[in-house]
Amino acid sequence: MFGYTVQKGRKVLEVDTEKAIVVRRLFELRHFFKHWSLSQLAEQLNMEGYRTEKRKRFTKVQVKRILDRESFYRGIYTYGQIQANGKHQAII
Repeated sequence: MFGYTVQKGRKVLEVDTEKAIVVRRLFELRHFFKHWSLSQLAEQLNMEGYRTEKRKRFTKVQVKRILDRESFYRGIYTYGQIQANGKHQAII
């Protein structure tokens, strides 16, 4: 998942500090520019020099994927209808 890494042999996600900055920036942009489309959010990240894990430009699909996982980025793990505090550290 974008913003996290997994050490080999460990089951706990760890925050990837560089990518976590991108995640925080995306949620900040969405908060201040609620009327922006996914494409506009992606373009702003690209203009600011942020890139995906594969060092490519962000697309609206990648932005949506991150935004759809907001509760996970807040440290909440969801399985079906069950929600619990995750073992992973929150990014936002």
